[in-house]
Amino acid sequence: MKHAFEPRRCHRSVCDAGRARPIPVRTPGRTPLRRMSRGRCGALLLDGHRTPEDVRRLAQQMAEVLVGRRAPEVLRAHLTVPVREELRRLRGSMVCAMAPRLTRVFHQNLGPDGMEASAVIDCGSRARVFAFRLRREEHRWVCTRLETDRRR
Repeated sequence: MKHAFEPRRCHRSVCDAGRARPIPVRTPGRTPLRRMSRGRCGALLLDGHRTPEDVRRLAQQMAEVLVGRRAPEVLRAHLTVPVREELRRLRGSMVCAMAPRLTRVFHQNLGPDGMEASAVIDCGSRARVFAFRLRREEHRWVCTRLETDRRR
């Protein structure tokens, strides 16, 4: 007599072979060790490894404009006029059924007062990307150039 809840066998040949799960290979960090400093809690931090929080926040706000959930005028202090006009033109051009969520933000320093960044937006079944250039003005980042994966 067969039981109704008999476990099913996996259709993949890897499972049939009974092999152990693969072990990931250790890889070196993405960013070379430049300078170590102590954080507030006393832990050692790698300078330059993570995207600054204010740049990440600006990328999130720009993503919200691109999917149509925020007006570009809200970011007036962080955008040059050509970028604001470009965002106004591109507003709502990326279709996203849910609120945009940044999965990754990469950055590259262009000197003490400049930075280039790119962001990946998770839009459910599809990922979208945009890149932007920033310069430091009076203690805030200002976006001076914007490029998206949309064709012109």
